[in-house]
Amino acid sequence: MRMDFKLHRISGDTENLSIDVRRIINAGYTGRDQAAVQAHIDELKEEGIPAPDKTPTYFPKFADRLTQDESFEVLDETDHSGEAEFALLFVGGNVYVGTGSDHTDRKLETVDIPKAKQVYVNTISRDLWDLADVRGHWDEIVLRSWVKQGGKKVLFQEATLDAMLAPDDLIERVKALLVDPSDTEGLVVYSGTVAALTKADYSSYFEVELNDPKLGRKIGQRYELKPVAKWFKG
Repeated sequence: MRMDFKLHRISGDTENLSIDVRRIINAGYTGRDQAAVQAHIDELKEEGIPAPDKTPTYFPKFADRLTQDESFEVLDETDHSGEAEFALLFVGGNVYVGTGSDHTDRKLETVDIPKAKQVYVNTISRDLWDLADVRGHWDEIVLRSWVKQGGKKVLFQEATLDAMLAPDDLIERVKALLVDPSDTEGLVVYSGTVAALTKADYSSYFEVELNDPKLGRKIGQRYELKPVAKWFKG
């Protein structure tokens, strides 16, 4: 699946990239701080999702389960939600950084997590950074997400990236899972997420952002959910 992106260089220059996405891997429970990992596991346990036997975890996702759209259809349920994540894209020997959401069916996760990962798309930003440009100050970058409650945006997640596995560590771990560790062209790896700041009701709006305070720039992505009941009355 071919997708178009804009690469923002550290010089301020931009470059249009057209990337053929061949594979997607969703990582989970990737925190460097195991107490924070346990907090996220506890959040999921409240929703009936069992704890993994070991962490981190990794789930392959079908390559067509990716979108840059600002809206997509969902079932008429309230047990699905987004997660703020960074994404690593492997292209031509380079690794680029985007951000997005692993939008997940929480009910199905209690039954079969690998299948739950296929129901809804992952979202991804149209804007990217070169990992080489941010590697030196990676831990200072801030990952945030927002939902809407009562029509107002509410900060839902916030953490610096030192809360999660460093990108080179994540890359090495993912390569070890591949049949051919050198075959990474067109691979997109999602980072896993961080614990929520607050318990939020269901929201049809989700927004995620990476903020680089050192270089004074941001990339982000947002989306609205469209329940099928808007056109199908059953």
